[in-house]
Amino acid sequence: MSSERKGELVATRAIIIVDGKAMLGKRGKGIAVGRFALIGGKPDGDVLPVQAIVREVEEETGLKFINPKLFLEETNDNTVPGQIWHTYYFSGETEGNLRLKLDEIPEVIYVGKDNLKNIDIAFNHSEVLQRYFNQIEQDDKLHL
Repeated sequence: MSSERKGELVATRAIIIVDGKAMLGKRGKGIAVGRFALIGGKPDGDVLPVQAIVREVEEETGLKFINPKLFLEETNDNTVPGQIWHTYYFSGETEGNLRLKLDEIPEVIYVGKDNLKNIDIAFNHSEVLQRYFNQIEQDDKLHL
């Protein structure tokens, strides 16, 4: 899969939860520099989205992204004006030690459901995380 799909740009994002909070990286370059976003990037060549997110997480954070599961796949044209993005959001676990690629992610923070609105989060990642946290709450209630 290339990073374009019938006029759409393709991206992958990782939902990494640590102690009930989502990891967000401060963008060091590209669109939305200085704002926080989910870790991720674009697939290269014919790489599958799941392969791309595993590579991106390791490149940008030094962490191994294990057991990635597709949480959400969406296409939208309101994330970046004038562009259509097809984005794959994967949740998963990590192992290893955090080693940031500082030119891409100079800082990470961990954000819970209750303080998503208090952080300058790029793109639609705040809404995606809200959906994720709501789904986790629903799943927990079903298993009580």
